[in-house]
Amino acid sequence: MYRSIFYIILIGLFLSLFSCGVSGIEAKKGLIAYLKMHHKNKYDVLTFKRDFNAASMNPDLFWVELKLKENPDIIISFDWNAKNKALYISSHNRQDLSIKSLTQYQKQEIVLRKEMHETLDADVLDMDVNVFNHNISVTLEKEPTQKDFEKFSRKIRYVLQDYPNTWTREAHVDFKLKGEKKGFYELIVKPNTYNDSNLTYRYYSNAIVANNTGSKKAEHIDSVIQLEFATPNSPIYLNHIWLNQSKLNSFYIAFEKHEPLKQAEGNRHITEAVGVYMVKMNYPNLDMKTLKYYDYKTTPRDGVFFSLMDQLPEDYQFLIEHP
Repeated sequence: MYRSIFYIILIGLFLSLFSCGVSGIEAKKGLIAYLKMHHKNKYDVLTFKRDFNAASMNPDLFWVELKLKENPDIIISFDWNAKNKALYISSHNRQDLSIKSLTQYQKQEIVLRKEMHETLDADVLDMDVNVFNHNISVTLEKEPTQKDFEKFSRKIRYVLQDYPNTWTREAHVDFKLKGEKKGFYELIVKPNTYNDSNLTYRYYSNAIVANNTGSKKAEHIDSVIQLEFATPNSPIYLNHIWLNQSKLNSFYIAFEKHEPLKQAEGNRHITEAVGVYMVKMNYPNLDMKTLKYYDYKTTPRDGVFFSLMDQLPEDYQFLIEHP
């Protein structure tokens, strides 16, 4: 009963907010007039729909997609405040937030993607460049070597340095083989224009990071560890793999041990993390040595993996801690 009353009140609140907002027809007319006055009618409106959400609680926001008439490949999107006749993007951190700046960004993004493909085309089977997330995914015929990482880093950095306003931080380059959702190796390429000196943790240049899931190698490593350490009542979960930055098949591996809760919750038998193992492994011979077990009764779980990383030999470090 109380839930029904809550929903009735909530629906009533939404309806009252919508009734107070600018109508969709009037809002779209206002946007078209704005584009004609300030942008000389250079855009076609592809999408215009109300974008009311619980985060903003603003009934005057509309989701807009515009296509640049002179270049149909340029499509920009944003929330439009129909009452204030202004762009609204809650999570946007660009200082110059305008239709013109979004258009210029899209133009640079298209050129950057094209140049990246032209630069790497002979070296990869397939590629995806996500400028917004600063990710590059390349598909290779065979697993990359240290020389391959150096070559890719050099070529990618050469492209990115020409687009400091579009590619604003380090690139995370995923190297995967055909059929993999995600590669085992991820290369960090830091453009010369990117300054991360104020960050608490920052990557070494050309750091190589291991992905725990998605690749054939990660699945193989996990299966070996499961066979060695897991039991039906005490499952384990792979948490982190640290690579030797020059000998790529030498790893330190951390994984958590779980045990059942002493009191089951209803009919469910839920486990909880009780500690973490650290092992060393060589691949592909899978020689494995258990180094230490850290019990959460004596070792705080919070921050344990940064603590473990700080204890690794220098060759396995990929992050620099701010002094």
